Order: sequence, then structure tokens, then C-alpha cells
Amino acid sequence: MKKMSDDAYEKKIQHMRELYLENHDKSELSAHMVAKLSFLDHFRSRENQKARLRRQLSELEIKRCRATLDRKSSQKFEQKLAMKKALFKRLLDEK
Repeated sequence: MKKMSDDAYEKKIQHMRELYLENHDKSELSAHMVAKLSFLDHFRSRENQKARLRRQLSELEIKRCRATLDRKSSQKFEQKLAMKKALFKRLLDEK
């Protein structure tokens, strides 16, 4: 099998993309399905935000506990925790 150069390979891929776009009509997607997918994406992103905030809250709690055990100031962790908890509460209140 003959090896292709990178440029030739990129050109072939671009040509295949053009052929695919020519042969497949994008209007086949129904508006109902597009609306449904956008709603699900919005829901998923909110769940991802909640999960990320939960992880951040637990990490901050651990850091605060470590600072307390080491008898260091944990004030900055407490401030960050308060801000994250407020964000999390706002996400939970939104529906």
C-alpha cells in the first residue's frame, strides 16, 4: 500500500467531507428533535455544574479541615466555601 503525504491525506479528507455534505441534506432533521436535544443539553450542563460544585465543595472542606488541624488560618477557605454554597443553592433553586 502506498503511503500518502500529510498534505495529500488532508486533501483527501477534505474532499470526502465535501462529498458527504453534498450528498446529505441537513433539512432531514426535524425541528422537534433539535429542540428536544437543546433542552437535554441544557439539562445535562446544569447537572454537570452541580456535580462540579459538589466536588469543589468537598475539596474546600478538606482544605479547611487540614488548615484547622495544622492550626493555620482557615478564613480564606471559609469565604470560598460560603461563595460556592451560595452558587450551589442558586443552582438547586433554578428549575
